[in-house]
Amino acid sequence: MEAAAPPLLSGLAQLLLRRPPSLRELVTLVGYAEDYAWFAGLVRRLFPEEAEAILAAPDVNRRLAGFAELFQERHFPLYGPFLDFWIDEGDEPPWSWLRRGIPFDLVGFGYDDLHEMWDGYREGLSVLALLAQPPDSFFGEPDGIRVAWLESAAERIPQETLERIPQDGIPIEALTEAVRETEYQWAAQAAAWVWSQTGNFFMDHNYEDGSYDGFSDPWEEEIIKEGTEEWRKASALIDSVTSLAAWLEDDLPGRFAQMLDFILPRLPEPTTRQEENDDDC
Repeated sequence: MEAAAPPLLSGLAQLLLRRPPSLRELVTLVGYAEDYAWFAGLVRRLFPEEAEAILAAPDVNRRLAGFAELFQERHFPLYGPFLDFWIDEGDEPPWSWLRRGIPFDLVGFGYDDLHEMWDGYREGLSVLALLAQPPDSFFGEPDGIRVAWLESAAERIPQETLERIPQDGIPIEALTEAVRETEYQWAAQAAAWVWSQTGNFFMDHNYEDGSYDGFSDPWEEEIIKEGTEEWRKASALIDSVTSLAAWLEDDLPGRFAQMLDFILPRLPEPTTRQEENDDDC
């Protein structure tokens, strides 16, 4: 009686019967059969109804893309540059790296992001970030970055308007209280996002400055569930901040001044520029 094929090779045989693979794909599948079997099992566990269609895609890249797209639709996005690198240039197939942990798509601001704020991000978000005082945990020179931001803002907003902002910025806690349950409440959330103070995993971490090493959380149901809920909150917050930024951009000088008219009188007195100047006398 002929012995049954080992499970991993048996699954590979079924795959080969569907269509002839390329030589590169065949070498990859055979060389990393255990990792591919893990990936196929993950797809079937998370998406039992769609799994066979995903795994029947013509090449491994499309299988991975199909999985990533459906995972984002149902849960949260995976880190695109990570996937692209291991598809195009990695010395191991992407599913081998997926097996090591979940590549969360983090949207927090790193060191370079902060220093490229006015050049790399929309003006509405940049001007909202300008309102806030950098937290004590900021790893750079807070005065330096605010000077750079103010110089960029001065190209778009009158200097007399910018001079109304408290010199060191508004503490995020004070800004949050000033705009709580008002049409400008997302100004505080924007500042909290930029300075990694939201309390949301996706919005407070990034891969740039080592605040999160990444790729170490296993594909466990509880972790995926928690990540899904965190991304739901992050996505809603980002949408609201984006809406406020877009509103500002329709008339950046006028609407930023209008927002200051609303916020500044609601701040604790020591936060105002006049009080700071008086204390220096």
